[in-house]
Amino acid sequence: MSNDATFETLKDHIKSHPEDLERLILSAEDNTGAAISLPQRKFNLVSQKLEQAEAQITEFIEVSRQNQNLFQLCHRLVETLQRPQSIQEVTQVLERLLQETLTHHHHHLFIFKDAPGEPCPSTTFIESATFERQVGGLFNPEKPVLGVIREAESEVLFPDADNLVASSALLPLNCEGLHGALAIGSESVDGFHQDQDTLFAAFIGDFLAGLLAYRYFPTQVVSEPASS
Repeated sequence: MSNDATFETLKDHIKSHPEDLERLILSAEDNTGAAISLPQRKFNLVSQKLEQAEAQITEFIEVSRQNQNLFQLCHRLVETLQRPQSIQEVTQVLERLLQETLTHHHHHLFIFKDAPGEPCPSTTFIESATFERQVGGLFNPEKPVLGVIREAESEVLFPDADNLVASSALLPLNCEGLHGALAIGSESVDGFHQDQDTLFAAFIGDFLAGLLAYRYFPTQVVSEPASS
C-alpha cells in the first residue's frame, strides 16, 4: 500500500485486508500485553457497557424505591396528622410512621416553641439560636440539607439513638417563620447524600411546619425564647 494513503484508499485496503485492522487493534491493546482476538475485544467492550447499564439501572431502581417510600410517608402523614389530636399524639404518630416507612432510620424533632406540660417522644423544645449554634452549617432555614455527619453532630441531632448515625437529612420546618427542624438519619454513609432529590423531604417539612404554626402553637411568636 502506498505511503500517501487517503481515507478512501485506507478504506479500500481494509475491505480487501480485514486482518490488518485486527492487527492494528491488537497492537494498540494496552491491557497486559496478552494478545486477544478482535471478537474477544468486542465481547469485552459489550460486557463493560452491560455492566455500566446494570449499575445505572440498579441506581435508578434504588432512587425510585426511596421516592416511593417518601411518597408513601407523605401520604400517610397527611392522612393521619390532619385529624384533631394533641401535640403528644402527633409526635407519637410521626415516630410510628417514620419507623414503619423508613426502616433502619432514626429521627428527632426539634421545635422552637415553649414546651407543653406533657413530654413528647423523640422531641426537643429548644431555642432556634441554640439549635443553630449546636448544629452549625448542617442547618439551612430555607431548604433540607443532606449528607454525611460526624460523631458529635450525630449525638446532637439524634440524642435518643443507640448507634451513631452516619448520614442525615435535616429539614427546616418553615411556614411564615421558622418553627423547628426534623432530623432523619441513617447508620449508612450512603443513606443520605447531597445528590438526592429533596422534593418529598421538603414537603414533609412544610406540612409539619404548617401544623405547628396554625394548629398547635398559633399564638406563640416565632422569635420568642423557648424553654429547653
